[in-house]
Formats: sequence, structure tokens, C-alpha cells
Amino acid sequence: MMDEDKLPYLSAELIKYLEKLYPDTAPEPTQTEREIWMNRGAVGVTRHLRMIFNELTQNSLGEM
Repeated sequence: MMDEDKLPYLSAELIKYLEKLYPDTAPEPTQTEREIWMNRGAVGVTRHLRMIFNELTQNSLGEM
């Protein structure tokens, strides 16, 4: 069982890769409803990881 308080290592490169792979854009008219919801889920995960990365970066900069 994974320790819930311990976050995995996140890199800026990983976040940028995910943001490029799953851009936070409006759905295309040609997308199915399922595709829209699946993309929304991927964007949600990417946003969450970006938020954690930003918090970790701010915390580490504040400790210096």
C-alpha cells in the first residue's frame, strides 16, 4: 500500500509533456461524447499534477 502523504517525483518535463499530449482546449465538434469526457479526465489529472508541481517548487524555493 502506498503512503498517501508521500508524493512521487514530478519533473517539469513530465508536466510539459502531458500538457502537450492533453491540451486544455475546447472540444472539437467532431469528437464523440466519450472522447470529450476521456480528454476532460486526462486534462484534470494534468492540472492536478501541475498544481502539485507548482506547490512543491514554491515550497522548495521558499526554504532556501
